[in-house]
Order: sequence, then structure tokens, then C-alpha cells
Amino acid sequence: MDSTNSSGSDTLLSNASNVIAITAHEFKTPLTTINSIVDLLTSKLQADHLMNAFYQQNLSRISSEIFALNSMVDEMLTINNILNGNIQSNREMMDIGLLLSPLKEQYQAFPDDGRSLIIHVTGTPKEICASAAQLSRVLSNLISNAFKYSRKSDPVLHLDYQEKKVVITITDDGIGIPEKDLPQLFQPYFRASNAEGISGTGLGLSIVKSFITANEGDITVNSQPDKGTVFTVTFRYPDTCQ
Repeated sequence: MDSTNSSGSDTLLSNASNVIAITAHEFKTPLTTINSIVDLLTSKLQADHLMNAFYQQNLSRISSEIFALNSMVDEMLTINNILNGNIQSNREMMDIGLLLSPLKEQYQAFPDDGRSLIIHVTGTPKEICASAAQLSRVLSNLISNAFKYSRKSDPVLHLDYQEKKVVITITDDGIGIPEKDLPQLFQPYFRASNAEGISGTGLGLSIVKSFITANEGDITVNSQPDKGTVFTVTFRYPDTCQ
């Protein structure tokens, strides 16, 4: 490749990356402002004893949409860093079970159909070497997908402390993933062929895969259309944490 063309391509990619980063950060401020206004309205309506089912439902819907937009912006920033090689894992010894309570509370607040996250824990807790922030993003994304792509049963997270590894499975009874789509599932911007009409950027699972790999874990998926999906995430217990 001609060095001039290569340099020009690198400059374009760098400029595009900067535009994505700047745009994503600019979205953060108005989203934070809107969220603060919703909190103020909620507090005011409750203080004046005016809160009713109509206000509660619609304020909750606004909060849910703000959360979704914030998640989308975070995904854009994260994938931008990953593609630029800026991913860093500040790993330390941690118990992944400590991440579950905040996640359960988070996903009790947002579904508007009465569902909640079911959590089962088996085995004796043991620490792994990982970034708590990145694993929280991994679990949050997989749980969010379980809610998004299913509408009947509660998504189930099973944390199993086995002898040599910890295994996390997240199960839903949703639309499933066509077999032909599975090989590309963790590619940036890829969306399954049956996901048309369902909101999403196609970035979440790519981020999940990158974070799991950065923390020396593995992820597999077992899915059938119209029957549901099971994501399995595995981390081995380390001798040391570096």
C-alpha cells in the first residue's frame, strides 16, 4: 500500500474516532440533566401527594429510556477504545458474587412488565483475578439482552463456584439466535437476522467478548430460535493475580 494512502487512511480513522468520542461525551450532559429533572419531578409529585399510576408509569418509562440511551453512549465510547487498542484491565482478586446484588436491584427497576432477575448461587465462594468494573459491564449487558429479547419468563442468572473455576450462565426463553448467525455474534455492529425491530447497536456482545478475553475468561452461547438463549461465562481460579 502506498505510504501516502496509508497515512491518509490512518488520519481518517483517527478523525472518525475523535468524532465518536466527542459526540458520545456531548450526549452525556443532556442525558444527565434530563435524569435529574425526572428525579426532581418524582420527588415533587410525591411530596405534594400527587403521584399516581399515570405519572409513575410515564416517569419510569422516561428513566428507562434514559438508561438505554446512556448504555448506548457507553457502548460507543467503549468500542471506540477497544478498536483503538486502549482497553485496560485493572485486575485484582475479587468475588464475582458481590456484583450480583446491585445488578438485581438495577433490573428490578427498569422492566415494565413485572419481570425481575432470578439469581441462583451454588458452591463455595472463591475469588478470581479480574476487573470488577469490566465484569459488571459484561453481566449487565448479558442480563439486559435477556430482558430485551424475551417477554414471558424471568431471566435467570446461575453462579456456580466449581472446584477449579466459576461458571456463570444467563438464561432466557426469548426469540433465540439463528444458527447461521452464531459465528458472527461477537463481531462489532453485527445483529442477528431475527432482531429487526428491536433496539440495539450491535456493539454490546463485542464489548462483552473483549472484556471477558481481557480478563482471561471464556464465553459460549447455546441458542435455538423461539426457544431461548443461554450464555455461559467461565473464569478459572488463578494461582496469582497480575
